[in-house]
Amino acid sequence: MIDRLVLRCDFANPETLSLRNLGIPLECSINPDGTYYGLRHRWESIPSSFSGLACKVYDTPSSERTPFIEIKASPAKLAQGHNLFGSDNLGECAYTLIEVLYQAYPVLFTELDHDSWEVAEVDITYHSRARNQREVEQFINALQNVSNGQTKARVGYSGTSYFGQKNSRIKKVKVYDKLREFLHDLDEIRKRGDPFKVLERLEVERLKEFAANMIRWEVTLKTRWFTRRDIPTNLARMCSVFDAAKMWQEGMADILKALEGEDMRLVKDDEVMRELKARFGTVTKKGMMSYANAQAAYRTYRAIKKEGWQEVRDTMAKTTFNRHVSMLHHCGFSRASLQNMHGEGIGGEVIPFVRFVSVEFGNQFPEWYQHKQIA
Repeated sequence: MIDRLVLRCDFANPETLSLRNLGIPLECSINPDGTYYGLRHRWESIPSSFSGLACKVYDTPSSERTPFIEIKASPAKLAQGHNLFGSDNLGECAYTLIEVLYQAYPVLFTELDHDSWEVAEVDITYHSRARNQREVEQFINALQNVSNGQTKARVGYSGTSYFGQKNSRIKKVKVYDKLREFLHDLDEIRKRGDPFKVLERLEVERLKEFAANMIRWEVTLKTRWFTRRDIPTNLARMCSVFDAAKMWQEGMADILKALEGEDMRLVKDDEVMRELKARFGTVTKKGMMSYANAQAAYRTYRAIKKEGWQEVRDTMAKTTFNRHVSMLHHCGFSRASLQNMHGEGIGGEVIPFVRFVSVEFGNQFPEWYQHKQIA
């Protein structure tokens, strides 16, 4: 799917362009004498049905190009409020963004040279699956130790691994725990007060179920990546040759090559015990080491594996349960992984990375979803 799209378009008559006549919010600086200067349009978020479209007019000519507008957003979030799945049709996704711009600023829209729309960046993403959330987390963590020639992993936010140069002007790659990101997005929506009423309109539990155990593989392709392959960046021309799955495979090729022959070992219970002791051991008044807190948290961990999150939560004091969960979180277990741990085996297991990189391009939507094409 196309997870994020950055589009640019020139103005048809740049020599007569006036920001004041475009109907967009403007700001400026003020001299000590009260005069104004530096009129400009800063980045803004244009509201849509579910999400916002980032937009900015660059009106100062440069040696590289004439004044232009840049818009960027997740087409899926604009259209449906989430990006767990979505379209990989470039024309359809571009239309979603451009339509929001047209509805918000019709006067500005008429000033654009629509033949000049171009693709500046596109994020293409597909997912594979692990057997449970703990495997997802351990796989993402294991990726951070992978390297092959110039392809090296970089440590990112919890639940995310990055590959390649941070400021690359060609491409970027990241692999992440999609359920963790989805839950974080829901929390952010709640904190903002849900201005688009997204939570009322989404089937949240159904979406959580689909996101569970999902490993997301995302490649950001930039202008230089396309030009080096003689792929036109003009939107209309690119639409005729765009192949999301093929471009994703080519963009990911060096990363997938680096993973060949690699494997990971699932964490054994005794390693969890060692980690808890190392972090939460205390010294008694007599100078002896005490591991009572670590052992108590470990017993909760084993109980969750055997009986399930809810069962253990319902039979323990709330403060004790939450304290043990917090301790386990510091050892690398997210709340989601603990909630999905019921039934896991006790020993360790060596798993080849290839199990986690198996992307089924024809199986990227939930069974209950019916995709609607834009006419």
